Amino acid sequence: MKIAKRFRWEGAHRLPWHEGLCKNLHGHSYTMFVEIEGEPDERGLLMDFKDLKHCMVDLVEAWDHATVVDEKDTELHEVLTSRGWKHYVLPFDTTAENMCIYAAEYLIRTSRSILEAHRIHTVRVRIAETETCYAEAVRHLTD
Repeated sequence: MKIAKRFRWEGAHRLPWHEGLCKNLHGHSYTMFVEIEGEPDERGLLMDFKDLKHCMVDLVEAWDHATVVDEKDTELHEVLTSRGWKHYVLPFDTTAENMCIYAAEYLIRTSRSILEAHRIHTVRVRIAETETCYAEAVRHLTD
């Protein structure tokens, strides 16, 4: 059985090494689907949607109206810090692919006991930067 919850936020990032426009600081209206898979309980419930929301809300709030920045992008990090602008530092390039991996691993790291109590074995995260493109990562709790 699978269930999924959609999250939305506004955010900015840049890819300084990119040869196109993405090298510039720019924003997206991000959409993220968090899908979990496992065995439903005797009543047919896998997990309450509000519980899944609770597991991800801190990360989504941290990313909302923030600039996600690679820790190696010291130039951007210095500007954000000196201005006191909201930002979230990641240990890698801020691609949708890397953000998916981070979000899936965040869910498992911060909510493993909840997921295991609900017999969840697989987490799938899909992040769309625009209406026409997305990345997706899958993680298994046994990994």
